[in-house]
Formats: sequence, structure tokens, C-alpha cells
Amino acid sequence: MQNFLISAIADLVLILVSYFSFRALISGPTRHRIYEKYFSSFAKFVIFIFIGTVLITTVTALVLYKTRFIVYLNIIAPALVSIFIGLIISLVPTRGIGDKEKS
Repeated sequence: MQNFLISAIADLVLILVSYFSFRALISGPTRHRIYEKYFSSFAKFVIFIFIGTVLITTVTALVLYKTRFIVYLNIIAPALVSIFIGLIISLVPTRGIGDKEKS
């Protein structure tokens, strides 16, 4: 149970760090355009997260299997998925249509 809690906290920290990093690196209008192009609905958002997570885990498992580091799959794959989730979350618009622009 202790290992699970440590892993969960580490993944949460990775999600937050990647979220704020991608928000700082990618400008607001660019993030909004990417969101509108790929995730215009919640269903697309969920499907994209599912497919991305499966692909990241599969590729990570194949690479770790070939390099004989398969023991670390339960550590590395969730960390990579957490970074991916932080990227996806950073693309979601934070202002609505009726909100005023910053002055």
C-alpha cells in the first residue's frame, strides 16, 4: 500500500509539473487552436486520452522488454502517461467565449 501511495503522489506531481510547463511553453491561442482541432468534444477528449495511454504503455512495454528492463514497467509507463495527461490537460481552454480578454 505504501508503494502505491508513493507512486500516486509521484504521478500527481508529474501531472502538475507537466501541466504548468506546457502552459508556460505553448501560448494561449496556440493551445486553443490545438484543442479545437483535435478535442472539440468531450468524447474525442476521452477517446484520445485512452488511445494515447494505450500506445504509450504498449511502446514502453516493448522497449523495456527488448532492453531487459521490464521490471521497471510499472514505474516508467505511468510516469510517461502522467506527462501525456499534463500535456492534454494544458490544452483545455480555461476561458469561456463570454470572458473578457486580459487588459
